[in-house]
Order: sequence, then C-alpha cells, then structure tokens
Amino acid sequence: MAWSIQWSVALVVFLLVMAGSGWFVYTYALGTRQQTSVPPVTGMPITEAAAVLGERGLGLGRQTQVASPTVPKYYIISQKPASGRVVRLGRDVDVVVSMGQDFLRAPDIRGKALEEARRLLGEARFRVGSLARIPSDVPRDTVLSQDPPPGGELSGDAEVHLLLSAGNTRANALMPDLRGVGVADVERLMAPFGVALVANPVDLPDAQYDIVLAQTPPPDSLIYPDQVVTYDYRPSGALDAPSQRHQTTVRHEMAYDWYGRDIRVDIVDRSGSRQTVWAKPPSFDDASRVTYLAGAAIRLPVSYVQEAVLEVYVDGTLEASYRLSQGNEPVRMGTAASL
Repeated sequence: MAWSIQWSVALVVFLLVMAGSGWFVYTYALGTRQQTSVPPVTGMPITEAAAVLGERGLGLGRQTQVASPTVPKYYIISQKPASGRVVRLGRDVDVVVSMGQDFLRAPDIRGKALEEARRLLGEARFRVGSLARIPSDVPRDTVLSQDPPPGGELSGDAEVHLLLSAGNTRANALMPDLRGVGVADVERLMAPFGVALVANPVDLPDAQYDIVLAQTPPPDSLIYPDQVVTYDYRPSGALDAPSQRHQTTVRHEMAYDWYGRDIRVDIVDRSGSRQTVWAKPPSFDDASRVTYLAGAAIRLPVSYVQEAVLEVYVDGTLEASYRLSQGNEPVRMGTAASL
C-alpha cells in the first residue's frame, strides 16, 4: 500500500515537472522571444504606421489604395491582422490606405484629345468606358462630352464614358435591324459598317437564348464609322457572343522599388486600339517611398471584348504583358505582346 502511494506521488511530481518544462519552452522559446502583439495603426499616416510597426519588430505589408470621402489622403483605413493579435516577429501587416476624396470626382476632360483624356483619367484612377463618335468641326477624337460630367461623383476605378468628334465624317449608312439575329452572325452582318460592337448579356425569363433582343442605336438610325453599337441577348452558356464584354482583374507584382519610376499600363483590344488604364509618374514623397516597394503589386480591374492584351511599361519600356481571352484568367506573356 505504501509503495503504491509513493509511486502515485512520484508520478504526479513527474507530470508537474513535464508540464512546467513545456510551459517554459513555449513561454520563452516560442513566446517572449519570437512573438509580439500587433499595435493599432488604423487612423495613422502611413509613414507613422511603418515606424510604429518597426518598433514592434513587424513590417508594413501590402498597401491597398482606395478612395475615401472621410479618411484623409495617405491615412490608414483598416489593417490585417487586427490590433492586439499575437503574431511572430517579422510578420507583415497589410493595410488599406486612403487616397482621399479627390479621386471621387470626375476630372474635366472636355476639349482634350483622346490620348490626353486617357492619361488624365488614368492618373485620377478612373478608366475610359465606352467611346462614341459624332461628326464635328473640331479635330477627330477630341472629347465633346463625358458621362459622368466634370465633378460628378464616382467610385474608385469607375468608368467615364466619352463622346468624341468623328471629324468631318458623315453618316454613310442606316443601322440595320439586328433583333432576332443569332449572336454568332452579328459581327459578320455589321462588318461592312466599321462600327464597334459591344454585346450585353441580360437575364430575361422566357426570352430566346443567343439571339439579339434589343439594340442601340435603333434600326434605321444614321450610323458612323467607329460608332459604338450595343445589343442585348440572353446567353445560353453554350457559346459567347463574339463581341461580349468580359471583366477581370490583372495583378502585376513589382520585383524592385518603383516609387521613382514612370509606370504606364495600356490595354490593346483585338482591333489594335490602345487605351491607358493606369499611370503613375515618378514620385519621391514619404508616402510613395513606403507604398511603391518591391513586392507591391498593381491590381487593375479591366473590361474588354473577346480578347485583349494588357501591357505594363516602366520608364517607357515594356516590362510584361498579359493575354486576356474570353473571360479566362489573365496569362502572363513576358515582354512580347500581340493579339
């Protein structure tokens, strides 16, 4: 009996020693020496946040830029991991950074040439939307009007639609009636008119699949070369309309610090028309020095018809291109881009 009690006491002591050893290893080897708590950086300027994180042995990770009508420019809107979380030393904290409210209002690009308008919209973090042309005495591809109008509120990465001058070109045809035509035949029927076709998939119960349901402009309207023609159809899923507009997001990661570089991103459609969708001039302010670093990525939502190529230029030199096709994931092509 005494032996049994002694053995039990010895076993309890052994277990306590092992538990204490495990606690010591975790607390000191894994805890105190290799872990820290995440400080709150939300609401701080990005430069101050980088310093605060550095004091805790943490790094400033991915910075996602968004427009905000309430948070000042270059201040942090949110962070991940959240403050108070215990993490390993050296871990990066990702943040969402405000680009201020200036980017929420459309710039005035009326009277600008198309290429200049694209540059200005890219710098304001907007995209060129649909293009339409009408005859005018001003030079071809001069912006006559825009939607939304100057000062109109827009969300980040929104589209601005442009009405352009077609020069002295006059209407040379009447718009045919496409209603009831199969979407596979639309491009062939409209090829002689030299217009830009855009298919718009809609979900209308009881409507026939894969035929044109409505069109803009309507039948018998005067049409011009390069005019945008839009048609609605109900997709069956069995095929894509040749002119169906697709949307995707392209992510291009920089392998070096790029705040001092001139960056331009163009999209080239299947007809060879080029449009600048994002641009950044060289910048050396404190916010740029902690934002445009190696490992940071450009993330661009883009829309295109059927196929396109996205090209990334650094200081005027093509660095990478991505093939966009039928709504599939973008495919990096290196530095050679051709449709």
